[in-house]
Amino acid sequence: MYGQLIEQAEKYLRSLYAQDNIAAQLKRRLAELLAEGEANADAACRALKLSRRTLQRRLRAEKTSFQKVLNEVRAVLAVNYLSDNRLKALEVAMLLGYSSISSFTTAFKSWYDMPPAEYRQKYLPHV
Repeated sequence: MYGQLIEQAEKYLRSLYAQDNIAAQLKRRLAELLAEGEANADAACRALKLSRRTLQRRLRAEKTSFQKVLNEVRAVLAVNYLSDNRLKALEVAMLLGYSSISSFTTAFKSWYDMPPAEYRQKYLPHV
């Protein structure tokens, strides 16, 4: 199962680099910005060299939004980070830009229908 998760994450990242739509560009930038602790709309607009309004318009044309794209990136990265047994759930929450473990847990449950600890136990048993 672990090998499948890693393969899925790598496939996801490759697919982002193969796409050139604004949502894919935003996903790439957000992954970088999350690592820097600055994943917000203003930072993303600066990184993409777009006004906030232009970004909103282009995302709407692709039937998505900044928050949806951010959540997609966070959901994928959450699983990647949880697969590292050195990282505690609180650290994963902070890496993803959440201010509390409860906010992260709520978001994680909305993505995977279970809390991070249960996901780790069920799908990442070696962790």
